Amino acid sequence: MSSRPAAMEVLRQEHANMTLLLDLLERQIAALRQHDGVDFVLIGGIVDYFLTYPDLMHHPKENILFHRLQELDPAAAAKAEGLVSGHEALGLLARSLARAMVDHLLNETDESRLWLCSLGQDFIDKNRHHMAGEEQDFFPAALRTLSEEDWSFLGGKISTREDPLFGDVVENRFQSLHQFLADRQEVTALNC
Repeated sequence: MSSRPAAMEVLRQEHANMTLLLDLLERQIAALRQHDGVDFVLIGGIVDYFLTYPDLMHHPKENILFHRLQELDPAAAAKAEGLVSGHEALGLLARSLARAMVDHLLNETDESRLWLCSLGQDFIDKNRHHMAGEEQDFFPAALRTLSEEDWSFLGGKISTREDPLFGDVVENRFQSLHQFLADRQEVTALNC
């Protein structure tokens, strides 16, 4: 079996995991907007995850692939031109969202709630848009262009640090978020 599909499967699974968290965050933001049973521990866990894994591990993997694609096929890479700067912008937005959440928890004003809702929805929308662009343009171009040797070589350069939430070993700070997701999956399985 080639390493190319395995590497791409990891990236796509990471996108699926992030999408699951964005959906959950969106429900929490809607609850916050309506003053209806917000779980700030859950929101904090999601934001912490985006600061920890996508920002520090997932995006650097994609950046390495993008730079190799740029070397091999500049025209194909041009279609995904904003990839690296998009990763930087998403990291900044995640940090802003974390600060807005702390500000709201300290102040609990209507202004801070509205700001957190606005920033949260912007974070969700921009992450979804960014991942959709990668799935539509970047991933197919990388699969078409990179050789087995490229994937093998890049595999050694790409960190294999385990996902702290979705991996086999869940970090302590993500235990409550992991438990929430596990409980949710059990309920879904029972309802099938």
